[in-house]
Amino acid sequence: MLRRTRSRKLAIWSALPPYLGGKRRLCPLIFREVDRILPRARWRGMTFLDGFMGGGSVALFAKAQGFRVVATDIAERSIVVGNALIENSRVKLTHEDILRVAAPSDAMPGRVEQGYAPRTFTRAQARLLDRALVLAAETPDPAKAALLRLLAIRVALLAHPMSQVRGGTIHRLSTGEYESITESCLYHYVDGLRLTRSEKLWELARQINAGVFEGEAVVHKADLMEMLPKIRADAAYFDPPYPGVMSYEREYKVIDEILEGSAKPTSPFTAKDGASMLDAVFERAMHIPIWILSLGNAVVGIEELEAKMTRLGRTTRSIAIKYQHLPAIATEEKKRENREFLVVGWDPDAVGKLTGHDPELERRNWRHHEHEAVID
Repeated sequence: MLRRTRSRKLAIWSALPPYLGGKRRLCPLIFREVDRILPRARWRGMTFLDGFMGGGSVALFAKAQGFRVVATDIAERSIVVGNALIENSRVKLTHEDILRVAAPSDAMPGRVEQGYAPRTFTRAQARLLDRALVLAAETPDPAKAALLRLLAIRVALLAHPMSQVRGGTIHRLSTGEYESITESCLYHYVDGLRLTRSEKLWELARQINAGVFEGEAVVHKADLMEMLPKIRADAAYFDPPYPGVMSYEREYKVIDEILEGSAKPTSPFTAKDGASMLDAVFERAMHIPIWILSLGNAVVGIEELEAKMTRLGRTTRSIAIKYQHLPAIATEEKKRENREFLVVGWDPDAVGKLTGHDPELERRNWRHHEHEAVID
């Protein structure tokens, strides 16, 4: 059966940075699958774990649905999003904050300006990033500090086409070599010049503020494999780096260097045999009744992923989703063949206790069901 799924455009999405592998378009489908097992009416007060938080879309959506959210990641770029939006329920950026960030400064060049201008950012952009990060470091309120750092991340990503922060081209804006910049990229770079203006920064700040709302959440900067046995949750979402594809550490090398002082080593999940690590993840998550897994099809099949769950006694349901990632640069073959797998596994006995249903009836009513969905 072919099912076409459309994601309602939510204001909260404007708060998030553009992120490689982000799941905002998949969120309605992910939580529809949760609803099939754990009725939506019971979500408030229950705990949802986002084990690889990444850009924060699933954790933020879960919070909006009434779940108490626990989110983990080892990358500071993700923790900034978590501290600014997932944990934070009240603090917002003010116009005065933005005027402070945008104010002219005669300070000595900071770390970003010294290390990344003009090859990766214009000097004006780099100086603004330095000011935002210094103000964040001087801000006693952790939520406000995280919001300022998130603003800096948004500016850094938006300064480059498709949010791919690279050196070697942007300096041509300063030298006037516009004709040597690809036409499809030129308007991105030119628009990025406006990011240092207070009115443009305030526009970004209002977008970020749209993601601040009431809810209960906690964010951990930690290795999931170490944290998982200690986390008590009713449902867990796992979206690890995909085996055999480009790594987050490569794509966000500059962002990581700016935030953490150095690049991060490549995740072992990205290796061609990275899917083998899921066995250890699931074994450590046996106490969590419901699992939801996202994974790409570059080197792994959907049957293999289901087998990892059924081996541990889980009932499963799987969906293959036609999903275009970075269509502007993907090959035609990649656009045609790329699939995102969504595999749900649950313990009928544990779910029966959560819902008050007979677990044996749950087993009889649920049959393995697979279909293909299209995400626009």
